[in-house]
Amino acid sequence: MFVLVHGAYHASWCWEPLIEQLEELGHTAVAPDLPGHAFNDGWIGQQKMSSYINSVAELVETLETPPVLVGHSMGGAVAAGVAEQRPDKLEKVIFLAAYIPADGECVGDVFKSDPDSHVRAGIIDVGGTAAITLKSGVLEEAFYNDATPRQVAWAADRIQLQAMQAFHEPIHLSDANFGRVKKAAIVCSNDRAISVGHERWMAKRAGCDPIVEIDTGHSPFVTAPEALAETLLRL
Repeated sequence: MFVLVHGAYHASWCWEPLIEQLEELGHTAVAPDLPGHAFNDGWIGQQKMSSYINSVAELVETLETPPVLVGHSMGGAVAAGVAEQRPDKLEKVIFLAAYIPADGECVGDVFKSDPDSHVRAGIIDVGGTAAITLKSGVLEEAFYNDATPRQVAWAADRIQLQAMQAFHEPIHLSDANFGRVKKAAIVCSNDRAISVGHERWMAKRAGCDPIVEIDTGHSPFVTAPEALAETLLRL
């Protein structure tokens, strides 16, 4: 059983190709929309890291068996927070091309410490909430650099704004909880959103073992779902 946590600007739709592959291989996966994503009512005001973590922790609590929690990109921070809250409710956590803050850090901290990221964004006001919007060409260059034009168009039709506040909420992680959860990481060797070295550094710092590579860009759930499914099952 897999629980798949999406990253910034995205929603559960991004996992659809991977879920299809996992189901063909006889496995079950669920991919929730984080609060404020998929353009739900009051959407951008609900995009808070604490709300993300609480919503996934509540989902995990309802499951009959402990799942493998997979966090992608910003969703890595969410997965870490869930592991802190529910260490005994998870089989393991797999960080996929993920931001993994240390105790007291926020996603913004680990983003800013990666000078090789190709992500470029602007800030706009949405009803009093500061929102991040990707600059022209960044989706193709940083997030879907190995995607076909059709895959890029599919994603571009669904991408949304991201509230800045979610990037600035510190996460508390302890050795007693987060530290004892089994952790693995998948590094994407052609990632341009998070540099490969930065992914490896965060994964090693978080205690991930093993740390494996997959020959894709930042979004293998769309561009290489078969290879990603096989990698997840090996871990």
